[in-house]
Amino acid sequence: MVKMLAAVVASLTSLVLALMLSSASSAYSVNAGIVTKLSSDIIQLDHMLRAYGPEANEARTNLRAYAGRKNEELFPVATAPSMAPRETADLLDTLLDSILSLSPADRRHTALASQALTITNNIYAERWLLWENPGTTVPVQFLIVMIFWLCLIFVSFGLFAPANLTVIASFFLSSLAVTGAIFLILELGEPMHHNWLQVSGDPLRRALLEIGRS
Repeated sequence: MVKMLAAVVASLTSLVLALMLSSASSAYSVNAGIVTKLSSDIIQLDHMLRAYGPEANEARTNLRAYAGRKNEELFPVATAPSMAPRETADLLDTLLDSILSLSPADRRHTALASQALTITNNIYAERWLLWENPGTTVPVQFLIVMIFWLCLIFVSFGLFAPANLTVIASFFLSSLAVTGAIFLILELGEPMHHNWLQVSGDPLRRALLEIGRS
């Protein structure tokens, strides 16, 4: 009877762990995709402004300032103070104002200005997506229940197991594997926090190098 009930709890626990790991992995992938899309839009906007001509130099300067500050906000250096989100948002507003102040002289410049405004709106949307989609933080109460289930499983196994080195080593390795799964769930569930599995900032850094060209 104990073995049958332990099998039920083990099945339930494995199913919940798999679902939680899948949800956390999806949150990580979504945020990584937003960062990549943001970097792509920054490069594309810089190309549009460069094609517009010297009149858009101020907007390009504002774009470089915003991209640099956004990179410091999302991926700060350990020794540098963190950037305030409000300051980054103000730089994005300044970029939008500089694009709106452009005065197209012909159809070509009108199309470029319109496209630049569309991309800027996309950057606004991506900013809010990163703000509203922080991840899938696991409640403490849920973790307590999960650990209780795991304790029941290991206790049920230990009731009928002989006390020798092989059994003890097997218990230790199994508990280590389960702990690793919970650790991955917690890390993947907070992809924009500065933890072990943070979303890579390489796309944004490459965008900074691209738009830094004169």
